[in-house]
Amino acid sequence: MSPQGVDRLRGKGTAKTKQTLFVIYAGAQQQVASGTCYIAQDASPTMMRSKAARFDSFADAKKFAEKNHIVFNALTYIGLEDFTDLEMQD
Repeated sequence: MSPQGVDRLRGKGTAKTKQTLFVIYAGAQQQVASGTCYIAQDASPTMMRSKAARFDSFADAKKFAEKNHIVFNALTYIGLEDFTDLEMQD
């Protein structure tokens, strides 16, 4: 995690501060946000954004996918997602 991310988790940032992290999506890229599916930390699919596995780098997300036998294709891919301080506390 970046030093700024650590400071935000410690309460040194504002609630509106955003941090962009990598996540693994599991669904069509054209889906609307309400239908977005993510890969959770236990490698299962989840519709809950708060349960999405979050990574500081593309390489970290890729390593996680390889370790958990997640195959990338048109429906499963790595992308960026903005999280607020409040969301980062989950």
